Amino acid sequence: MILDCSSPESTKCSLSRIFNVSETQLIIFIRSINLNDNNYQPPEDVLYGHVRKQFGAPASSIKVVWFHGTRAEDQKSFYEYGILPKTLAKKFIEPRLKELAAGLERKGSNPFSMSLMGKQSTDDEGPFAFLIKDVAIHAPGAHHSYIRAPEMVEDISGSLLGENFFQLVSRYQNTTIPYIVTFIADSKGYELPHALWYLKLIENGTSSIEAADAANTCFCADGNTILPEQIRSVEQIQNA
Repeated sequence: MILDCSSPESTKCSLSRIFNVSETQLIIFIRSINLNDNNYQPPEDVLYGHVRKQFGAPASSIKVVWFHGTRAEDQKSFYEYGILPKTLAKKFIEPRLKELAAGLERKGSNPFSMSLMGKQSTDDEGPFAFLIKDVAIHAPGAHHSYIRAPEMVEDISGSLLGENFFQLVSRYQNTTIPYIVTFIADSKGYELPHALWYLKLIENGTSSIEAADAANTCFCADGNTILPEQIRSVEQIQNA
């Protein structure tokens, strides 16, 4: 079974298969759940508990579709190397940024220096991805837009040019293409409640973008490469 939150429709379809019920049964039931009286647990966990009680445990073997936003000069690199964790990706990105920085002047200090100090653990290695595709594309709320500029690009640009980092980021944007790289990974057990909450919010009248913002969760590979064979598609995003 595969959980796919590419859209509300794919989410509904995959959840109904995972719980072995019809889409109509699933929607009618989640619409009926009142979460307003819950003050102690996250709404997604409460909703998941209700769904399990009504329909039983989900399928035992689940894979999840994840959405990784980034920029690259050529999508072929993903099929050759996969998606690399931070330390490995830096070996490719930093030399390229140094080339692009030719002729630009440094000014002041790196505005991302404090942020860099807090990104030294395995948890910061990634690669990272979003459960809900709309978050990867639109970066609603406080989400970072990785298709506009990966954090690593901003961090390295700040190290090279200080306050003038934006000039280098702009050059990088002009020489790269925004992509959403979709890949498959085994479920870690926390994704289904978020997918159900996403669907519940939409059925309650919340816009798909707002629902994605509220319900999304993330993937971290903890420093392991996403292998080329895990990649499902590489999609160019227009007007990013």
